[in-house]
Amino acid sequence: HLEALVAHKHAASAHRATDRLTAAVPTCQALLAQAAERGEPLGRTTRALTDLLDRYGAGELAVAVDEALARGVPHPNAVRLALERRREAPPPLGVPLPAHLKTRDVTVRAHPLAGYDRLLEDDHDDA
Repeated sequence: HLEALVAHKHAASAHRATDRLTAAVPTCQALLAQAAERGEPLGRTTRALTDLLDRYGAGELAVAVDEALARGVPHPNAVRLALERRREAPPPLGVPLPAHLKTRDVTVRAHPLAGYDRLLEDDHDDA
């Protein structure tokens, strides 16, 4: 009787992690299904993805899972690499410039330099 109870509790805890993961990031269900088709151990995959969920949060994990699925690599390492790549990328900065700075970058055409030659000729004529 105790062995059956232990087995039942163990099976329930396995589904608890999967349920938490798919509730936070619904696309994890597709990743887990594809990983199972490739013969990956689902317990280890679920634990790795749950650890990533705890470290990075649901929003970041969802983006990384989508990237891993788009690349056709349903493995927690692909998700982890996507998360690390996103973390290391510098955040995009939008710097609004005032109008007077935008007009500062207007292209200026160079004028002919022959006028300077005439100035030098006028100096020699006086001497």
